Amino acid sequence: MHELGYVCERKDLLVNGCCNVNAPSSSQHVCKSCLANGCCSIYEYCVSCCLQPDKQPLLERFLNRAAEGFQNLFTAVEDHFELCLAKCRTSSQSVQHENTYRNPQAKYCYGESPPELLPI
Repeated sequence: MHELGYVCERKDLLVNGCCNVNAPSSSQHVCKSCLANGCCSIYEYCVSCCLQPDKQPLLERFLNRAAEGFQNLFTAVEDHFELCLAKCRTSSQSVQHENTYRNPQAKYCYGESPPELLPI
């Protein structure tokens, strides 16, 4: 995973942990496993998709609306990449109850709309 939204195979990672953008396996802004609501089944694809330039207004709205508790969590965020890392990793919207995901196949979310609740 790369701060510009690239994902690649492990063999194409540079020593700094970023993708070699010239490698054949590198792709930018990959949303392969992501649903229309911004929830993805693969964490790296969640971050990559979230980094699309057209997603920035959505993330700014999220920061502006964040509850005080969340603001403490997101105050350390310095850029779009860090916000996507945090949003995909810590979205409480993807949880139905304690450790049960609303959609176990798409649990990494950056979007505004949570997955539907599963029937109990």
